[in-house]
Amino acid sequence: MERRPPYAVVLGTAQDGGFPHIGCACPACQAADEDPTRARRITSLGLVTDGGLALIDATPDVSAQLRELARIAGRKPDEPLRALLITHLHAGHILGLPLFGREGWARTRTEVWASEACLDFLEGHEPFARLFSEGHLIPHRLSLGWDTRLGDLMIQPVPVPHRSEIGDTLAFRIEGPGRTLFYAPDLDVLGPEVISQIRAADIVLLDGTFFRPGELRRSDADTVRHPAITDVMSAVRDLDTRIEFIHMNHTNPVLDPESRERKAVEAVGMRITQEGDVIALA
Repeated sequence: MERRPPYAVVLGTAQDGGFPHIGCACPACQAADEDPTRARRITSLGLVTDGGLALIDATPDVSAQLRELARIAGRKPDEPLRALLITHLHAGHILGLPLFGREGWARTRTEVWASEACLDFLEGHEPFARLFSEGHLIPHRLSLGWDTRLGDLMIQPVPVPHRSEIGDTLAFRIEGPGRTLFYAPDLDVLGPEVISQIRAADIVLLDGTFFRPGELRRSDADTVRHPAITDVMSAVRDLDTRIEFIHMNHTNPVLDPESRERKAVEAVGMRITQEGDVIALA
C-alpha cells in the first residue's frame, strides 16, 4: 500500500527494558516468551517525509526498527537517515547509537538532533564521542521551543520534566500539512505545559509506563516517576485530542489485550498504541 508523506510509524512501545523485560520471570514476561505476538520493542518513532526518513531515539532494537521503517516506507534498508532525534539520555533511548559506528552500519554523517545539554554529554563521553569524532554522527543542536524544518514537517523540541541525571528531556511537537502529533514518551508529571501541548495537538503519543501509582515493586520505586495512565485519563479525558499510550513497563496490565485495564482505557476513547501503526500527518 502506497502512502503519501508525511506520516509517522510506531516502531516500538515498551519501556527501556523491553517486553519481555530483561531479567524478569513475571507471568506477563513469561507469557510474552511463550507467545511472541505479545512481545514489544523499545519505544521509538519513525518519520517519513518528502525529504527522507527520520528516527526518534536509537534503542537497542534500532537495527530491526530501521528495517521496519524502510519496509513500511517502501525504501531500501540502506537508505541513510535524514535525521536521528534524541529525546533524552536514558539507556533505552541511546544504546543503539554505537551501531551507527564502525562496528555496525558505519554510515557517515548521520545528523543527530538533540538539545545542547545532551549533545555536550554524547560528544564528551565514550563510547559515543568517537562516533562524532570519526564522522559517523554529526551534531545538530536544537533550539528549545523553536521550529526546525524536516522535509514537509515542522519539528518543535519541547522541554518536559523528567529525571535528568545527565542532559535534559525533550518531547517533540511534529506538525504536518494536515495534522499535528505530540510525542512525549517520558515524563515525570502531567504539568500545565504538557496539557497545553496535548490540547493543541490532533494526536498524542504519551508516556504510559504505569497504569496506576505504586505499580512498580522495587526499593527505588519512588525515584521512578511517571504519570499513571489512571491519572492521565482523569486529567485529559474531556480534551478533543486522540490520545494513545506508549512506553509501557512490563508491569503494566494494559499489555494484556484482554485485561480490564486495557478495556478501561478504550472505554474513555483512548488507546494503547500498537507497533506498526501508521499515523498520517498530511
